[in-house]
Amino acid sequence: MRTLGVNLSKVVVHIDLKGSPPKLAYLESVLPLFKDLGVNALLMEYEDMFPYKGNIASLSSNICYKEHELRQFITAAGRAGFEIIPLIQTFGHLEHALKLSEFNHLREVLLYPDSICPSKIESMTLIKDMLKQIVLFHNSIYPLKHLHIGFDEVFHMNKCAQCRLRNETDLDIYFNHLQKVKYIVKLWSPNTTVLIWDDMLRGIKLNDFEHRDLTNTEPVYWDYAPFLRVSHNNLYKYHKNFENIWIASAFKGAEGRTATLPSLRNRFINHVEWLKFIFHYKFGGENKIYNFKGIILTGWSRYSHMDPLCEILPVSIPSLVLNLLLIKFFQEGQIENAYLLESSEIFNRFLKNNVNKHLQCEDDISLENFETSSCTFNGHQIYSILEQYIFQNDEILDKFNDVKEGLFSLEYYYKLNHLNMNTILPAIKWCNESLLDLIATENKIFNLMLQYYDVLVVQEYVNYKFYDGKKKLIGLLKLLKHYYINHTWYRNPPHRYKFHSG
Repeated sequence: MRTLGVNLSKVVVHIDLKGSPPKLAYLESVLPLFKDLGVNALLMEYEDMFPYKGNIASLSSNICYKEHELRQFITAAGRAGFEIIPLIQTFGHLEHALKLSEFNHLREVLLYPDSICPSKIESMTLIKDMLKQIVLFHNSIYPLKHLHIGFDEVFHMNKCAQCRLRNETDLDIYFNHLQKVKYIVKLWSPNTTVLIWDDMLRGIKLNDFEHRDLTNTEPVYWDYAPFLRVSHNNLYKYHKNFENIWIASAFKGAEGRTATLPSLRNRFINHVEWLKFIFHYKFGGENKIYNFKGIILTGWSRYSHMDPLCEILPVSIPSLVLNLLLIKFFQEGQIENAYLLESSEIFNRFLKNNVNKHLQCEDDISLENFETSSCTFNGHQIYSILEQYIFQNDEILDKFNDVKEGLFSLEYYYKLNHLNMNTILPAIKWCNESLLDLIATENKIFNLMLQYYDVLVVQEYVNYKFYDGKKKLIGLLKLLKHYYINHTWYRNPPHRYKFHSG
């Protein structure tokens, strides 16, 4: 029996470019896959990867996109039917700007480079310059329908002397800054709708929204946990004050700051829970089904500008494919009461075969233990070698801890000139072999990543991933060799020892 499915006019994939822009040729190569899976927009979080000019050129990284290359990509994406939604942070998460010497005086709190002071004229000049260049560039290619201005996780607000002199509440400062930023957008692009992350709105009472100009503004309610903590009360407040509401899930970047691979299970459950939640959603006292405007599948590359890289895009394609197919399943509404099914049943009965097809896998995939050995999707090689890295790293850590425990006895017996070479020599051998294996894996990852990223991104990624393991092994190896070389048995002929018979 066919029933009405979930109505989402926008299915958006978030491309987080923070300090790690994928090569545009690679991004263009995955557009047909995205199109086939129902994606109709890309949320491009530029941060330091937009080619800024003039007095804000220093905001751009040395590896930022070239203007002509970015123009070509946006043009190709537009022709393929994708809307490009730029995301520019304008309140919190401005580390890429506020870390610089020429802008660090604009921090709300001098010690923290995340939040900008909204009371300084220079702050608004910086934001205006950023938005102007972004808006004019995009409008020169296609009309800019939506622009995301961030506004999430403003950890420091109303703290500096200049803000406190205004004698306003945090809420007033927040909404006044929102109005100023919206005015800048409207100045350069009057028909553009502004999107904001919703988290700073969640604690606001319903009557606190009164007399606020929220026209042309739409909140994006985000929750990336496997089991949602979405508040009906917050949604109701947004419903009463905003024309539309978006939701946001995560296909990667939600497993921890240093995660290497996304958890297929966690990412799948996150999307299942969201789609069940919005299925035929009705607000209290209303009979009409509410249609959320769109879903943004976020794919964070870093938790913030100052954090290390987490899961990279090529190894997150399986998660993205799986969850886009899930959205299509709920949109089509071919199964009655699909929202009552368990996530495992949805996957096994309705999605597994299509996931195998899109990832080009000969063997059935599993949510619990995804094996890439039979898959040939673009990225399967680096996925496989990163799995090997995780196994090696875990094994090294376990063995290192075992050997480290034995170092206390080694140190004691070293002082007594009574070391057991049957213990120390195998440990040296293990250290040498493990270090060589780790370096070999590092080189494989480095070479594979060059297909997708600039060499500077690759260097940062592999150096961070392998730093701790190599440091542990090299340090342990030096210590073991020290004991071996300086041991009395090694320095003196064996005949000088006196052995006691039983």
